Amino acid sequence: MSQAALPKLTIKQEKFARQYVGPCEGNASAAYRKAYSAGNMSDEAIRVEACRLLDRPNVSLIVDRLKAEQADQNAITVEEITAGLRRAAEAAAGAGQHSAATQAFLGLAKLGGLLVEKRQVSVDDARQHLDAVAELASTPKPAVHLAAVQTERKRSA
Repeated sequence: MSQAALPKLTIKQEKFARQYVGPCEGNASAAYRKAYSAGNMSDEAIRVEACRLLDRPNVSLIVDRLKAEQADQNAITVEEITAGLRRAAEAAAGAGQHSAATQAFLGLAKLGGLLVEKRQVSVDDARQHLDAVAELASTPKPAVHLAAVQTERKRSA
């Protein structure tokens, strides 16, 4: 959303939205107290006013935009995880901690889809069987099986 398309807010409304998404972590009453003069208000009145404020379309649009920006900033990428696991594996191997290095390399292999965990499911009831199959079908599957990787390694060796 471009800056020109953003709805206009008062300074207090914007402060409320930023407090709500940021330090107040979704607590509308706390965000209201930070943005407005609420010293003489009861807790119930603050709660009602905070809810009304969140129901305003211009405020809710800004809150949604701020949440999206925060999610983008907090996203962890595959590259970050890969780099961290590589550093951990190298440091562990350098320190002679072969078990820790192996675990880091296994994490890399899983992340890259090179390892597939096999599961065995046994059920007596047909309904349980259907539920188990549905659960397995919804589990994400890595792109490459370990046997294919081993075959590829043998070819390149």
